[in-house]
Amino acid sequence: MDFTERLNLYLEGGMIQPDDVADVQAIITMFDQKYHIVLQEENADTFIAHLCAAFGRSATGEEVEPLPPEVKAELEGLDSYPQSLQMLKDVMAATRNRLNPTEQDYALLHINNLIARLAEGCGN
Repeated sequence: MDFTERLNLYLEGGMIQPDDVADVQAIITMFDQKYHIVLQEENADTFIAHLCAAFGRSATGEEVEPLPPEVKAELEGLDSYPQSLQMLKDVMAATRNRLNPTEQDYALLHINNLIARLAEGCGN
């Protein structure tokens, strides 16, 4: 299942703007074209929800608490971490929105969760 309904709800609710929808669609396209990963509700729901929330926070200047140091250390120790860093760079290159370092850490967490879901055969 794609993210059209979710994005429309977020847009109607004022959480995101049309440019944010374009960025999410660009990210979905990038994952498909570069990594042959089809992002869908079953494998990337929390990742897409986080991106939308982060784009909304960026527009309002709202900040989130950084990842706890122990969570960040665990994240950096994952085998998938180098791949997730590259994917995050590609995400950032595909969008007009810029995520601050704290939001990037959360995005990395979600990208690593996506990688784990795919390894388990969830989606794609």
